[in-house]
Amino acid sequence: MGRPLAKRYDAVVIGAGIGGLVCSAFLSKNGRKVLLVEQHFQPGGYCTAFKRKGFIFDAAVHHIGGCGRYSIVGRCLKELGMEVEFFKLDPMDSLVFPDFSIDIPAEIEDYISLLGRRYPSEKERVEEFFKDFVKLYWAIINEATDSPTLNKYKGITYQEMLDNYFEDKELKRTLAGQWGYLGTPPEEVSCIGMCQMLVNYLRDGAYYPRGGTQNFANGLVRNFTESGGETLLSATAEEILLEGSKAVGVKMEGGGEVLANTVVSNVDARQTFSRLIKEELSRPYSDRLKNMKESPSYFLLYLGLDPEIDLKGFRRGFYHGPNNQWKYISAPTMVDGTLAPAGKQILNVVATIEESYEEVSDWKALKDRLTQENIEYLDGLIPQLKKHIEVVEAATPRTLERYTLNSKGAAYGWAVTPEQMGSGRLDHRTPVENLFLVGHWTNPGPGICAVVSSGWRVANLILRNGR
Repeated sequence: MGRPLAKRYDAVVIGAGIGGLVCSAFLSKNGRKVLLVEQHFQPGGYCTAFKRKGFIFDAAVHHIGGCGRYSIVGRCLKELGMEVEFFKLDPMDSLVFPDFSIDIPAEIEDYISLLGRRYPSEKERVEEFFKDFVKLYWAIINEATDSPTLNKYKGITYQEMLDNYFEDKELKRTLAGQWGYLGTPPEEVSCIGMCQMLVNYLRDGAYYPRGGTQNFANGLVRNFTESGGETLLSATAEEILLEGSKAVGVKMEGGGEVLANTVVSNVDARQTFSRLIKEELSRPYSDRLKNMKESPSYFLLYLGLDPEIDLKGFRRGFYHGPNNQWKYISAPTMVDGTLAPAGKQILNVVATIEESYEEVSDWKALKDRLTQENIEYLDGLIPQLKKHIEVVEAATPRTLERYTLNSKGAAYGWAVTPEQMGSGRLDHRTPVENLFLVGHWTNPGPGICAVVSSGWRVANLILRNGR
Protein backbone atom coordinates (compact mmCIF):
# COMPACT_ATOMS: atom_id res chain seq x y z
CA MET A 1 0.00 0.00 0.00
CA GLY A 2 1.15 3.54 -0.70
CA ARG A 3 3.39 2.67 -3.67
CA PRO A 4 2.49 2.95 -7.37
CA LEU A 5 0.84 -0.11 -8.88
CA ALA A 6 2.71 -2.18 -11.41
CA LYS A 7 1.27 -2.37 -14.92
CA ARG A 8 1.03 -6.16 -14.79
CA TYR A 9 0.65 -8.84 -12.13
CA ASP A 10 0.59 -12.59 -12.27
CA ALA A 11 -2.75 -12.44 -10.44
CA VAL A 12 -5.26 -9.88 -9.24
CA VAL A 13 -7.54 -11.10 -6.44
CA ILE A 14 -10.77 -9.13 -5.96
CA GLY A 15 -12.07 -9.28 -2.39
CA ALA A 16 -10.08 -9.74 0.83
CA GLY A 17 -12.45 -12.19 2.48
CA ILE A 18 -10.70 -15.20 3.99
CA GLY A 19 -10.86 -17.19 0.73
CA GLY A 20 -9.23 -14.35 -1.20
CA LEU A 21 -6.61 -13.82 1.51
CA VAL A 22 -5.62 -17.49 1.61
CA CYS A 23 -5.45 -17.72 -2.19
CA SER A 24 -3.33 -14.54 -2.37
CA ALA A 25 -0.99 -15.72 0.39
CA PHE A 26 -0.30 -19.09 -1.26
CA LEU A 27 0.25 -17.54 -4.69
CA SER A 28 2.64 -14.95 -3.28
CA LYS A 29 4.48 -17.54 -1.18
CA ASN A 30 5.11 -19.47 -4.40
CA GLY A 31 6.66 -16.53 -6.18
CA ARG A 32 3.68 -15.02 -7.96
CA LYS A 33 3.31 -11.25 -8.18
CA VAL A 34 -0.14 -10.65 -6.66
CA LEU A 35 -2.38 -7.62 -6.14
CA LEU A 36 -5.25 -7.97 -3.65
CA VAL A 37 -8.08 -5.43 -4.03
CA GLU A 38 -10.67 -4.81 -1.28
CA GLN A 39 -13.49 -2.24 -1.29
CA HIS A 40 -13.71 -2.12 2.54
CA PHE A 41 -11.16 -0.25 4.66
CA GLN A 42 -10.14 -3.45 6.46
CA PRO A 43 -9.60 -7.04 5.28
CA GLY A 44 -11.50 -10.16 6.32
CA GLY A 45 -15.01 -9.97 4.82
CA TYR A 46 -17.29 -11.36 7.53
CA CYS A 47 -14.18 -12.13 9.61
CA THR A 48 -13.67 -8.53 10.74
CA ALA A 49 -14.14 -6.54 13.94
CA PHE A 50 -14.93 -3.00 15.02
CA LYS A 51 -14.24 -0.97 18.17
CA ARG A 52 -16.59 1.09 20.32
CA LYS A 53 -15.53 2.75 23.59
CA GLY A 54 -12.75 0.24 24.19
CA PHE A 55 -14.82 -2.85 23.28
CA ILE A 56 -13.71 -5.01 20.32
CA PHE A 57 -16.74 -6.59 18.66
CA ASP A 58 -16.46 -9.45 16.13
CA ALA A 59 -18.60 -8.40 13.18
CA ALA A 60 -20.02 -11.78 12.14
CA VAL A 61 -17.59 -14.67 12.76
CA HIS A 62 -17.53 -15.74 16.40
CA HIS A 63 -15.21 -18.73 16.27
CA ILE A 64 -13.33 -20.88 13.75
CA GLY A 65 -13.32 -24.63 13.17
CA GLY A 66 -10.50 -26.88 12.05
CA CYS A 67 -7.59 -25.03 13.67
CA GLY A 68 -5.86 -28.11 15.05
CA ARG A 69 -2.42 -29.02 13.70
CA TYR A 70 -3.71 -31.68 11.30
CA SER A 71 -6.99 -30.04 10.24
CA ILE A 72 -7.58 -27.71 7.32
CA VAL A 73 -7.03 -24.31 8.93
CA GLY A 74 -4.16 -25.63 11.05
CA ARG A 75 -2.43 -27.18 8.04
CA CYS A 76 -2.96 -24.01 6.01
CA LEU A 77 -1.31 -21.87 8.68
CA LYS A 78 1.58 -24.32 8.96
CA GLU A 79 2.14 -24.30 5.18
CA LEU A 80 2.17 -20.50 5.18
CA GLY A 81 4.53 -20.41 8.17
CA MET A 82 2.02 -18.49 10.29
CA GLU A 83 1.64 -18.49 14.06
CA VAL A 84 -1.83 -17.62 15.35
CA GLU A 85 -2.71 -18.15 18.99
CA PHE A 86 -6.11 -19.78 19.54
CA PHE A 87 -8.22 -20.64 22.55
CA LYS A 88 -9.94 -24.02 22.17
CA LEU A 89 -13.58 -23.81 23.22
CA ASP A 90 -14.87 -26.43 25.66
CA PRO A 91 -17.73 -27.14 25.61
CA MET A 92 -17.74 -26.68 21.87
CA ASP A 93 -21.32 -25.37 22.08
CA SER A 94 -24.45 -25.55 24.18
CA LEU A 95 -27.87 -26.27 22.73
CA VAL A 96 -30.76 -24.79 24.69
CA PHE A 97 -34.28 -25.83 23.70
CA PRO A 98 -37.50 -24.85 25.50
CA ASP A 99 -37.76 -28.35 27.02
CA PHE A 100 -34.15 -29.56 27.38
CA SER A 101 -30.53 -28.54 26.94
CA ILE A 102 -27.18 -30.19 26.30
CA ASP A 103 -23.51 -29.14 26.31
CA ILE A 104 -21.48 -30.47 23.37
CA PRO A 105 -18.00 -31.61 24.46
CA ALA A 106 -14.88 -30.42 22.64
CA GLU A 107 -13.92 -34.01 21.68
CA ILE A 108 -16.07 -36.05 19.30
CA GLU A 109 -15.56 -39.32 21.21
CA ASP A 110 -16.82 -37.65 24.37
CA TYR A 111 -19.88 -36.41 22.47
CA ILE A 112 -20.61 -39.90 21.13
CA SER A 113 -20.33 -41.31 24.68
CA LEU A 114 -22.57 -38.58 26.07
CA LEU A 115 -25.27 -39.25 23.48
CA GLY A 116 -25.01 -43.00 24.06
CA ARG A 117 -25.65 -42.52 27.79
CA ARG A 118 -28.41 -39.97 27.27
CA TYR A 119 -30.22 -42.05 24.62
CA PRO A 120 -29.33 -45.68 25.49
CA SER A 121 -31.85 -47.22 23.09
CA GLU A 122 -30.06 -45.42 20.22
CA LYS A 123 -26.48 -46.03 21.42
CA GLU A 124 -25.43 -48.37 18.59
CA ARG A 125 -27.09 -46.18 15.98
CA VAL A 126 -25.27 -43.12 17.35
CA GLU A 127 -21.93 -44.89 16.95
CA GLU A 128 -22.84 -46.05 13.44
CA PHE A 129 -24.06 -42.56 12.49
CA PHE A 130 -20.82 -40.84 13.50
CA LYS A 131 -18.70 -43.53 11.83
CA ASP A 132 -20.54 -42.91 8.55
CA PHE A 133 -20.54 -39.15 9.13
CA VAL A 134 -16.74 -39.02 9.41
CA LYS A 135 -16.40 -41.32 6.38
CA LEU A 136 -18.65 -38.95 4.42
CA TYR A 137 -16.55 -35.99 5.60
CA TRP A 138 -13.35 -37.48 4.20
CA ALA A 139 -15.05 -38.27 0.91
CA ILE A 140 -16.05 -34.60 0.67
CA ILE A 141 -12.58 -33.32 1.60
CA ASN A 142 -10.86 -35.66 -0.86
CA GLU A 143 -13.41 -34.83 -3.59
CA ALA A 144 -13.95 -38.57 -4.02
CA THR A 145 -16.72 -38.40 -6.63
CA ASP A 146 -16.71 -42.20 -6.93
CA SER A 147 -17.30 -42.68 -3.18
CA PRO A 148 -20.41 -44.83 -2.51
CA THR A 149 -20.94 -42.93 0.77
CA LEU A 150 -20.85 -39.55 -0.99
CA ASN A 151 -23.18 -40.73 -3.75
CA LYS A 152 -25.58 -42.16 -1.17
CA TYR A 153 -26.08 -38.82 0.59
CA LYS A 154 -25.47 -36.10 -1.98
CA GLY A 155 -29.12 -35.64 -2.91
CA ILE A 156 -30.81 -35.73 0.50
CA THR A 157 -31.44 -33.32 3.34
CA TYR A 158 -29.93 -33.62 6.79
CA GLN A 159 -33.35 -34.33 8.28
CA GLU A 160 -33.78 -37.26 5.88
CA MET A 161 -30.41 -38.61 6.94
CA LEU A 162 -31.33 -38.34 10.63
CA ASP A 163 -34.70 -39.99 10.01
CA ASN A 164 -32.93 -42.90 8.32
CA TYR A 165 -30.86 -43.51 11.46
CA PHE A 166 -32.94 -42.60 14.49
CA GLU A 167 -36.37 -42.86 16.09
CA ASP A 168 -35.86 -40.60 19.11
CA LYS A 169 -37.13 -37.09 18.27
CA GLU A 170 -35.11 -35.36 20.97
CA LEU A 171 -31.89 -36.99 19.73
CA LYS A 172 -32.63 -35.81 16.19
CA ARG A 173 -33.26 -32.27 17.44
CA THR A 174 -29.95 -32.42 19.29
CA LEU A 175 -27.96 -33.60 16.28
CA ALA A 176 -29.60 -30.91 14.15
CA GLY A 177 -29.29 -28.20 16.81
CA GLN A 178 -26.35 -26.40 15.13
CA TRP A 179 -28.00 -25.92 11.74
CA GLY A 180 -27.84 -22.16 12.30
CA TYR A 181 -24.19 -22.27 11.26
CA LEU A 182 -25.46 -22.81 7.70
CA GLY A 183 -28.67 -20.78 7.97
CA THR A 184 -30.95 -23.38 6.40
CA PRO A 185 -33.22 -25.61 8.57
CA PRO A 186 -32.69 -29.39 8.82
CA GLU A 187 -35.56 -30.29 6.49
CA GLU A 188 -33.97 -28.16 3.73
CA VAL A 189 -30.22 -28.17 4.40
CA SER A 190 -27.93 -30.57 2.55
CA CYS A 191 -26.67 -33.44 4.69
CA ILE A 192 -23.31 -33.02 2.92
CA GLY A 193 -23.19 -29.38 3.98
CA MET A 194 -24.05 -30.27 7.57
CA CYS A 195 -21.49 -33.06 7.61
CA GLN A 196 -18.75 -30.77 6.36
CA MET A 197 -19.54 -28.12 8.97
CA LEU A 198 -20.27 -30.38 11.96
CA VAL A 199 -17.32 -32.73 11.58
CA ASN A 200 -14.96 -29.75 11.28
CA TYR A 201 -16.17 -28.62 14.69
CA LEU A 202 -16.70 -31.98 16.37
CA ARG A 203 -13.55 -33.73 15.14
CA ASP A 204 -11.17 -30.78 14.95
CA GLY A 205 -12.62 -28.43 17.57
CA ALA A 206 -13.85 -24.85 17.68
CA TYR A 207 -11.33 -22.10 18.34
CA TYR A 208 -11.23 -18.39 19.12
CA PRO A 209 -8.24 -16.30 17.96
CA ARG A 210 -6.55 -14.29 20.71
CA GLY A 211 -7.47 -10.64 20.24
CA GLY A 212 -10.55 -11.39 18.14
CA THR A 213 -11.35 -12.73 14.69
CA GLN A 214 -9.90 -9.65 12.95
CA ASN A 215 -6.48 -10.83 14.13
CA PHE A 216 -6.89 -13.98 12.03
CA ALA A 217 -7.53 -11.91 8.88
CA ASN A 218 -4.77 -9.44 9.74
CA GLY A 219 -2.32 -12.30 10.17
CA LEU A 220 -3.05 -13.51 6.65
CA VAL A 221 -2.51 -9.98 5.30
CA ARG A 222 0.85 -9.71 7.07
CA ASN A 223 1.92 -13.08 5.71
CA PHE A 224 0.90 -12.05 2.19
CA THR A 225 2.70 -8.70 2.45
CA GLU A 226 5.88 -10.23 3.88
CA SER A 227 6.14 -12.53 0.86
CA GLY A 228 5.87 -9.57 -1.52
CA GLY A 229 2.12 -9.25 -2.07
CA GLU A 230 0.43 -5.87 -2.50
CA THR A 231 -2.91 -4.94 -0.89
CA LEU A 232 -5.24 -2.12 -1.89
CA LEU A 233 -7.91 -1.33 0.72
CA SER A 234 -10.84 1.07 0.18
CA ALA A 235 -10.43 0.33 -3.52
CA THR A 236 -13.29 -0.89 -5.70
CA ALA A 237 -12.90 -3.05 -8.78
CA GLU A 238 -15.20 -1.69 -11.46
CA GLU A 239 -14.72 -4.21 -14.24
CA ILE A 240 -12.93 -7.45 -15.08
CA LEU A 241 -11.20 -6.78 -18.38
CA LEU A 242 -11.68 -9.33 -21.13
CA GLU A 243 -10.04 -10.14 -24.44
CA GLY A 244 -12.52 -12.40 -26.16
CA SER A 245 -13.43 -15.00 -23.54
CA LYS A 246 -10.27 -14.51 -21.49
CA ALA A 247 -9.80 -12.39 -18.33
CA VAL A 248 -6.77 -10.12 -18.75
CA GLY A 249 -6.99 -7.69 -15.84
CA VAL A 250 -9.09 -5.37 -13.74
CA LYS A 251 -10.31 -1.80 -14.22
CA MET A 252 -10.47 0.14 -10.96
CA GLU A 253 -13.09 2.67 -9.96
CA GLY A 254 -11.61 5.97 -11.09
CA GLY A 255 -10.27 4.57 -14.33
CA GLY A 256 -6.95 2.88 -13.60
CA GLU A 257 -6.34 -0.50 -15.23
CA VAL A 258 -4.20 -3.37 -13.96
CA LEU A 259 -3.32 -6.23 -16.30
CA ALA A 260 -2.94 -9.78 -15.02
CA ASN A 261 -2.44 -13.33 -16.22
CA THR A 262 -5.14 -14.51 -13.80
CA VAL A 263 -8.09 -12.90 -12.02
CA VAL A 264 -9.60 -14.42 -8.87
CA SER A 265 -13.00 -13.24 -7.60
CA ASN A 266 -13.79 -13.56 -3.90
CA VAL A 267 -16.92 -11.42 -4.26
CA ASP A 268 -20.60 -12.24 -4.66
CA ALA A 269 -20.86 -14.58 -7.66
CA ARG A 270 -23.86 -12.76 -9.13
CA GLN A 271 -22.02 -9.46 -8.94
CA THR A 272 -18.95 -11.01 -10.51
CA PHE A 273 -20.92 -11.86 -13.63
CA SER A 274 -23.44 -8.99 -13.68
CA ARG A 275 -21.45 -5.98 -12.41
CA LEU A 276 -17.79 -6.82 -13.03
CA ILE A 277 -18.16 -8.59 -16.37
CA LYS A 278 -19.81 -6.38 -18.95
CA GLU A 279 -20.17 -8.98 -21.70
CA GLU A 280 -22.83 -11.69 -21.92
CA LEU A 281 -21.99 -15.13 -20.61
CA SER A 282 -22.96 -18.41 -22.15
CA ARG A 283 -26.72 -18.92 -21.81
CA PRO A 284 -26.54 -22.09 -19.65
CA TYR A 285 -24.25 -20.41 -17.09
CA SER A 286 -26.33 -17.22 -17.02
CA ASP A 287 -29.53 -19.23 -16.52
CA ARG A 288 -27.90 -21.24 -13.77
CA LEU A 289 -26.90 -18.07 -11.89
CA LYS A 290 -30.42 -16.66 -12.21
CA ASN A 291 -31.93 -19.83 -10.74
CA MET A 292 -29.58 -20.21 -7.78
CA LYS A 293 -30.85 -19.12 -4.36
CA GLU A 294 -28.95 -17.04 -1.84
CA SER A 295 -28.62 -18.23 1.75
CA PRO A 296 -30.55 -16.44 4.50
CA SER A 297 -29.08 -13.50 6.35
CA TYR A 298 -29.51 -12.61 10.01
CA PHE A 299 -29.68 -9.87 12.64
CA LEU A 300 -26.67 -9.14 14.85
CA LEU A 301 -26.61 -7.44 18.24
CA TYR A 302 -23.44 -6.30 20.01
CA LEU A 303 -23.52 -5.30 23.69
CA GLY A 304 -20.75 -3.83 25.83
CA LEU A 305 -21.46 -4.45 29.52
CA ASP A 306 -20.13 -2.88 32.70
CA PRO A 307 -17.96 -4.82 35.22
CA GLU A 308 -20.90 -5.44 37.56
CA ILE A 309 -22.66 -7.86 35.20
CA ASP A 310 -22.76 -11.45 36.45
CA LEU A 311 -22.34 -13.96 33.61
CA LYS A 312 -21.78 -16.97 35.86
CA GLY A 313 -23.80 -19.84 34.47
CA PHE A 314 -24.11 -18.26 31.03
CA ARG A 315 -23.88 -20.86 28.25
CA ARG A 316 -22.51 -19.97 24.81
CA GLY A 317 -24.47 -21.53 21.99
CA PHE A 318 -27.80 -21.88 20.23
CA TYR A 319 -31.03 -20.90 21.97
CA HIS A 320 -33.92 -22.42 20.03
CA GLY A 321 -37.48 -21.12 19.84
CA PRO A 322 -40.58 -22.05 17.82
CA ASN A 323 -40.84 -22.15 14.01
CA ASN A 324 -37.13 -22.63 13.34
CA GLN A 325 -36.22 -19.43 15.17
CA TRP A 326 -32.87 -19.40 16.95
CA LYS A 327 -30.32 -17.09 18.54
CA TYR A 328 -26.63 -17.77 18.83
CA ILE A 329 -25.37 -16.01 21.95
CA SER A 330 -21.71 -15.73 22.90
CA ALA A 331 -19.59 -13.84 25.44
CA PRO A 332 -16.10 -13.70 23.90
CA THR A 333 -14.69 -11.82 26.89
CA MET A 334 -15.19 -14.99 28.94
CA VAL A 335 -12.60 -16.54 26.63
CA ASP A 336 -10.36 -13.52 26.00
CA GLY A 337 -10.62 -10.67 28.50
CA THR A 338 -8.48 -8.36 26.34
CA LEU A 339 -11.47 -7.62 24.10
CA ALA A 340 -12.95 -5.13 26.58
CA PRO A 341 -11.76 -2.64 29.20
CA ALA A 342 -10.78 -4.25 32.51
CA GLY A 343 -13.58 -6.34 34.01
CA LYS A 344 -16.12 -5.44 31.35
CA GLN A 345 -17.92 -7.99 29.19
CA ILE A 346 -19.23 -8.42 25.66
CA LEU A 347 -22.37 -10.26 24.56
CA ASN A 348 -22.94 -11.00 20.88
CA VAL A 349 -26.23 -12.24 19.44
CA VAL A 350 -26.84 -13.66 15.97
CA ALA A 351 -30.56 -14.16 15.37
CA THR A 352 -32.88 -15.27 12.60
CA ILE A 353 -35.12 -12.76 10.85
CA GLU A 354 -38.65 -13.70 9.87
CA GLU A 355 -38.97 -11.03 7.16
CA SER A 356 -37.41 -11.71 3.77
CA TYR A 357 -35.09 -9.04 2.37
CA GLU A 358 -37.68 -7.92 -0.19
CA GLU A 359 -40.37 -7.47 2.48
CA VAL A 360 -38.48 -4.82 4.44
CA SER A 361 -39.37 -1.22 3.59
CA ASP A 362 -37.92 0.49 6.68
CA TRP A 363 -34.58 -0.97 7.74
CA LYS A 364 -34.07 1.42 10.65
CA ALA A 365 -37.42 0.49 12.14
CA LEU A 366 -36.58 -3.20 11.79
CA LYS A 367 -33.17 -2.69 13.42
CA ASP A 368 -34.69 -0.76 16.33
CA ARG A 369 -37.43 -3.34 16.89
CA LEU A 370 -35.07 -6.34 16.77
CA THR A 371 -32.59 -4.59 19.04
CA GLN A 372 -35.24 -4.10 21.72
CA GLU A 373 -36.68 -7.60 21.31
CA ASN A 374 -33.28 -9.22 21.68
CA ILE A 375 -32.31 -7.09 24.67
CA GLU A 376 -35.58 -8.09 26.34
CA TYR A 377 -34.81 -11.75 25.60
CA LEU A 378 -31.32 -11.41 27.12
CA ASP A 379 -32.71 -9.64 30.16
CA GLY A 380 -34.92 -12.67 30.79
CA LEU A 381 -31.92 -14.97 30.34
CA ILE A 382 -29.47 -12.90 32.41
CA PRO A 383 -31.24 -11.07 35.26
CA GLN A 384 -30.85 -7.27 35.34
CA LEU A 385 -28.83 -7.27 32.13
CA LYS A 386 -30.40 -4.02 30.90
CA LYS A 387 -28.96 -2.13 33.88
CA HIS A 388 -25.40 -3.03 32.86
CA ILE A 389 -25.39 -2.05 29.16
CA GLU A 390 -22.81 0.56 28.17
CA VAL A 391 -22.66 0.07 24.39
CA VAL A 392 -25.34 -1.10 21.93
CA GLU A 393 -24.69 -1.71 18.23
CA ALA A 394 -26.72 -3.75 15.74
CA ALA A 395 -26.60 -4.92 12.14
CA THR A 396 -29.26 -6.07 9.69
CA PRO A 397 -28.94 -7.81 6.31
CA ARG A 398 -28.72 -4.34 4.77
CA THR A 399 -25.67 -3.62 6.96
CA LEU A 400 -24.02 -6.87 5.90
CA GLU A 401 -24.72 -6.08 2.26
CA ARG A 402 -23.21 -2.60 2.60
CA TYR A 403 -19.93 -3.83 4.11
CA THR A 404 -19.42 -7.05 2.13
CA LEU A 405 -21.49 -6.48 -1.05
CA ASN A 406 -23.07 -9.92 -0.55
CA SER A 407 -26.48 -9.86 -2.28
CA LYS A 408 -29.29 -9.36 0.25
CA GLY A 409 -26.71 -9.68 3.02
CA ALA A 410 -26.42 -13.42 2.34
CA ALA A 411 -24.53 -14.89 5.28
CA TYR A 412 -23.41 -18.16 3.67
CA GLY A 413 -23.17 -17.51 -0.08
CA TRP A 414 -25.66 -19.76 -1.86
CA ALA A 415 -28.19 -21.57 0.33
CA VAL A 416 -26.78 -24.91 1.48
CA THR A 417 -29.45 -27.11 -0.09
CA PRO A 418 -28.85 -30.55 -1.67
CA GLU A 419 -29.11 -29.14 -5.19
CA GLN A 420 -26.59 -26.37 -4.40
CA MET A 421 -23.83 -28.47 -2.85
CA GLY A 422 -21.05 -30.44 -4.49
CA SER A 423 -21.41 -30.23 -8.27
CA GLY A 424 -24.51 -28.10 -7.68
CA ARG A 425 -22.37 -25.28 -6.29
CA LEU A 426 -20.34 -23.13 -8.67
CA ASP A 427 -16.99 -24.56 -9.71
CA HIS A 428 -13.76 -22.66 -9.06
CA ARG A 429 -13.28 -22.48 -12.84
CA THR A 430 -15.65 -20.29 -14.82
CA PRO A 431 -16.69 -19.92 -18.48
CA VAL A 432 -14.23 -17.01 -18.62
CA GLU A 433 -10.72 -18.31 -19.17
CA ASN A 434 -8.24 -17.32 -16.44
CA LEU A 435 -11.07 -16.25 -14.09
CA PHE A 436 -11.49 -18.27 -10.88
CA LEU A 437 -13.95 -18.12 -7.96
CA VAL A 438 -13.10 -18.50 -4.26
CA GLY A 439 -15.17 -18.11 -1.12
CA HIS A 440 -18.59 -19.28 0.04
CA TRP A 441 -20.23 -18.91 -3.38
CA THR A 442 -18.17 -21.84 -4.63
CA ASN A 443 -17.01 -25.21 -3.31
CA PRO A 444 -16.79 -26.59 -0.72
CA GLY A 445 -19.27 -24.09 0.81
CA PRO A 446 -19.66 -21.61 3.71
CA GLY A 447 -17.73 -21.24 6.94
CA ILE A 448 -14.15 -20.18 7.61
CA CYS A 449 -12.77 -23.70 7.29
CA ALA A 450 -14.51 -24.20 3.94
CA VAL A 451 -13.41 -20.87 2.45
CA VAL A 452 -9.83 -21.49 3.61
CA SER A 453 -10.05 -24.74 1.66
CA SER A 454 -11.44 -22.93 -1.40
CA GLY A 455 -8.62 -20.37 -1.39
CA TRP A 456 -5.98 -23.06 -1.04
CA ARG A 457 -7.55 -25.15 -3.82
CA VAL A 458 -7.67 -22.24 -6.27
CA ALA A 459 -4.08 -21.26 -5.55
CA ASN A 460 -3.04 -24.84 -6.32
CA LEU A 461 -5.09 -24.86 -9.55
CA ILE A 462 -3.36 -21.69 -10.71
CA LEU A 463 0.10 -22.88 -9.70
CA ARG A 464 -0.34 -26.29 -11.34
CA ASN A 465 -1.37 -24.64 -14.59
CA GLY A 466 1.68 -22.39 -14.53
CA ARG A 467 -0.31 -19.16 -14.57
